[in-house]
Amino acid sequence: CAVARTQDLLGGRWTLLVVRELLCGARRFNDIRRGVPRISRTVLSERLQALVEAGVARRLDGLAGPEYELTVAGRD
Repeated sequence: CAVARTQDLLGGRWTLLVVRELLCGARRFNDIRRGVPRISRTVLSERLQALVEAGVARRLDGLAGPEYELTVAGRD
């Protein structure tokens, strides 16, 4: 069920806050981390990787390093 899969992905601690930062325009790891100051680097990395694997976000090679953005599915 799509609703159950979405809950599994977004229901974890911190994930919705990471998505919020991406929706607000944060693209770089440190920018996202500044928006969610209590998240550890390891947890943020895990959450971003899970979002990319689920097709909710994509990782791009920016000029100054990796950047993240929501996919169409992630914005929906």
